[in-house]
Amino acid sequence: MYGWLILIFLMLILIWLVRARPFLWRSIRMAYHSGRLGPAIDEMEQFSNKKISASNPVPWQHHPYYNQFTLSSDHRSKQQRLRTTSFIVIHKEQILFEEYWEPFTAATPTNSFSVAKSIVNVLIGMLEKEGSLRLSDPVARFLPSFDDDIKRTITVQHLLSMSSGLSWSESEGSIFSDNAEAYYGTDTEAIIHRLRAKRPPGQVFRYASGNTQILALLIREITGKSVADLAAERLWPVIEAEHDAYWNLDRPGGLEKAFCCYYAVPRDFARIGQLFLNQGRWGAEQLVNPDFIQTSLTPVPLHDIWINKTNVHYGLHWWVVNHQGHDYFYARGIRGQYVICSRDLSLVIVRMGHKRNPVSRIDGHSPDLFDHINAGLEIFRSIPQ
Repeated sequence: MYGWLILIFLMLILIWLVRARPFLWRSIRMAYHSGRLGPAIDEMEQFSNKKISASNPVPWQHHPYYNQFTLSSDHRSKQQRLRTTSFIVIHKEQILFEEYWEPFTAATPTNSFSVAKSIVNVLIGMLEKEGSLRLSDPVARFLPSFDDDIKRTITVQHLLSMSSGLSWSESEGSIFSDNAEAYYGTDTEAIIHRLRAKRPPGQVFRYASGNTQILALLIREITGKSVADLAAERLWPVIEAEHDAYWNLDRPGGLEKAFCCYYAVPRDFARIGQLFLNQGRWGAEQLVNPDFIQTSLTPVPLHDIWINKTNVHYGLHWWVVNHQGHDYFYARGIRGQYVICSRDLSLVIVRMGHKRNPVSRIDGHSPDLFDHINAGLEIFRSIPQ
């Protein structure tokens, strides 16, 4: 008797939650059909999306030693344990090594998750170069809803450096977080407009995807174009992407989920890293100023709430790290999406897959990052000197 009452009570709570927060239904339905919890790398068709056409495709050149080396059994085991789908090493703008794990191929688009944040950084850098904005500009200059109390002091750089002080809840493990609602929901703009200032901007580093979503609104206000349209017009053709990309929307005709959900093939994600290695230049075109790149790769020394130390690992929508005497900058997604770049070694390492290690509370990096760097270095150091 009591068992049935408890079951009915729980069902009523579930019905109330779904009615109060409709996005929960989509998350439950997707979990039921896929047999897995949380966002995945192959859910593009579960959402509306906007295509970014590859209108000027130019394939990568192959390195003279292309695929003449392979991963050691130790590195291969690590890749398989985290369900890697692709691994690419590019040296001096030539593909040195690439491998794909079935059913993924070189032509399979995969979710970027937060690698998309670094793409938004590039779009902001393009607007900065043409003079449409400055990093020091208040967001309220472009978005009137920010002309309110503490929020009017938030700048473009505060958003890029994750120091806006806004109340966005990032928790990847909570279905009730703003992140979950933005991923599964149908109105990301409404989430942005209800955010409040928890603290004045520029005081602490607190990673929050809402900052990137605000930048998408800002880009739309400045250019009259969505982030996908701007990428299709001025980024994807210039960097000679080989395949179409897709940016998931919150609803048909709605807003791109700018903080995540940019689907592209691994070779084309590598071009974002190579653009920054090239100091913002691709061929004859300077898309982003070198000064903007230097600023993007320089951590703002604020207190990092996550590790309870000063931030030395995050710039403006790019992560940075030193490993074995070499400096790297990289883009990162929650399922182990990485675009890892070394300027002094002229390397771009791309890893896409289903899993990653938990982020360390010691240094803010995920331990598998170093496994991917070491695997790339193993391939690179096999080149005869």
